[in-house]
Amino acid sequence: MVDAYGKENHPMRTALPSTILAAACLAPATAQTTPIIPVQPLVAAQASAEPAKTLAVGDKAPAIKVGTWVKGEPVTTFEDGKVYVMEFWATWCGPCIRGIPHLTELQKDYQDKGVTIVGTAIWQREATQEDRVATVANFVKQQGDKMDYTIAVDDDRSMSESWMMPAGRNGIPSAFIVGKGGTVEWIGHPATMDEPLEKIVDGSWDRVAFAKAEADRARQQQEINRVMAMLRSADTAEKRMEAMKGLNGLIEKMPDNDDMKMVKYDYLLEHMSVASAVKFGNELAKANWDDQMMLNSLSWMMVINDKIDDQGKDFALRLAQRADVLTDHADPMVLDTVARCWFVKGDVQKAIEIQRKAIELADEDMAGQLKSSLKEYEEAQDKI
Repeated sequence: MVDAYGKENHPMRTALPSTILAAACLAPATAQTTPIIPVQPLVAAQASAEPAKTLAVGDKAPAIKVGTWVKGEPVTTFEDGKVYVMEFWATWCGPCIRGIPHLTELQKDYQDKGVTIVGTAIWQREATQEDRVATVANFVKQQGDKMDYTIAVDDDRSMSESWMMPAGRNGIPSAFIVGKGGTVEWIGHPATMDEPLEKIVDGSWDRVAFAKAEADRARQQQEINRVMAMLRSADTAEKRMEAMKGLNGLIEKMPDNDDMKMVKYDYLLEHMSVASAVKFGNELAKANWDDQMMLNSLSWMMVINDKIDDQGKDFALRLAQRADVLTDHADPMVLDTVARCWFVKGDVQKAIEIQRKAIELADEDMAGQLKSSLKEYEEAQDKI
């Protein structure tokens, strides 16, 4: 997910969700991965003396007040008996762009079932509304049939301020499913909405149960945020140990929450020692030996750390190679990690060979990122 300023975390790079990363600020910055940074300023909400409006599951959907309709039939109101997916994105948002085929496929699957998907571009960076519309229109035109659902452009943040901000959504892409009666039935990341959408359409959706689960999640998130604040502010060894005690307590309460375990791994690596991170990382790897995403994340976070030692290098390579096997040597992001491991171990030629293979397998956007690492390796080789 990307925030209003364009920072994202690639899912193959870290297993930490955006909610935790935003609180923890622990993710490493790399060519492929940069940490999520502060959200779109809540100027309108904070400037008013009136109570801040909220938007939650079960509430009536806000009005549709877009600036310009770019593609598809304009949607001015929510018709009874129909379902609407209100998705928010931007032309500069990598995860949004990668999610376009999914939304197109969903619209195709549900086109005869009364479902309309509306993608509204928000937080565009152009100076004027005219330029924002032109940028979005040009992008949509270039996408062609690959972006085959209704598209609009926000009108000076009207939609973001009436939908995103009241719902506490600080990153894009984000989606809201409006049910047949005009009520918000679900809020979340569009990549996870397939099951809710299916149930909302067929009438089997349990909105009350979902709302309760979301309330429980919110309470849990408050506890997570408290511990993350402790981790961020710990500026002495004593405070770091106290923060780690709080983090261990969270892990005990949430034994199945791998995200918190990844926070601990990252904190050990950044603020304790490579040895302690390797020890805990081995425990995570053993428990997740068939999870290529987890293994690749552990490896990458280790291999880009400037304090890495020989023990850390061996650990990172072992996990990256396992992830490579699990992905049949065909995942460019995993291969990118393997290449980096060989590079830090001193086998530059091997790193170059593997990085070139990663680039061959990557799509155009990803290849551009991977090429920067290849250039680094080739320049290093020239100096040998």
